[in-house]
Amino acid sequence: RFSGPSAGVGARMEWTGDPRQVGNGWQEIIESKPYSLVRMQLDFEHQGKATSYFDLQPSSSGTLVTWGFNTSLVDGQGFFGSLLARYFGLFFDRWIGSDYEQGLERLRQYAETLPETDFSDLDAEIVTVQPFDILYIATGGRRETGNVSEVLAAAYQEIVAFMTEHGIEMTAQPMAITRGWDARDYSFEAAIPVSSTDVRVAGNVQVGQSPAGLAVRVVHKGSYDSMGLSYEKLSAFMAANQLEEGRVSWEHYISDPGQMPASEIITHIYFMIADQQQESG
Repeated sequence: RFSGPSAGVGARMEWTGDPRQVGNGWQEIIESKPYSLVRMQLDFEHQGKATSYFDLQPSSSGTLVTWGFNTSLVDGQGFFGSLLARYFGLFFDRWIGSDYEQGLERLRQYAETLPETDFSDLDAEIVTVQPFDILYIATGGRRETGNVSEVLAAAYQEIVAFMTEHGIEMTAQPMAITRGWDARDYSFEAAIPVSSTDVRVAGNVQVGQSPAGLAVRVVHKGSYDSMGLSYEKLSAFMAANQLEEGRVSWEHYISDPGQMPASEIITHIYFMIADQQQESG
């Protein structure tokens, strides 16, 4: 049984089993240093307490993981009890060493299934997204011609003209909601959050709501042309955390690119988690 946070200090696992084998007990993370150390407190009930740790160190071929186990054999044992405990301590490596070796081998096998992309510097979090009322234009572009920015700009101009004509105000920065893509084409919605969608639409402009639900959000800082690496890291982050990508993703253009250098532009990138997507329109 698991309790506490899903990761980090306070994450706890309890077990119940055959007293001749694993018995009953629990372990809880008491220290966590990203990419270097995880330390756990273990309690085996009447069999005593211990600490265990994973020490991670960079090596020429990857990461060297050391799994350690520490316990006192003499606490509360008395003189004769401590003598007996010290004797049995000579057999600890024989009793539990193979379990640790098997565990490390399983960890190696699992680690080798993870993406090779390093996402350690990715500013990502799982968030519950609330929908915006939006005006949008469903459109698309060709990847090889690099005309997506031009298509978006033209769509935003048409939406803004519609807003001006009907006295509708913008309530948040523009968005681009991706609905489909392949090696050649994108299909997406150029969208602007607005104060009201109670209006009769005309032309290409439609009314709806932006996607809502559980999603992974990445904060990208830099030019729009450099977002490819953030997408690559985001995909690796989701794969490593066993999160299935939904069929909707979108970009929220937080910064006005006309007011700052390209290196300072902030864009929020969202990937909906599978089975949580909510359509706009």
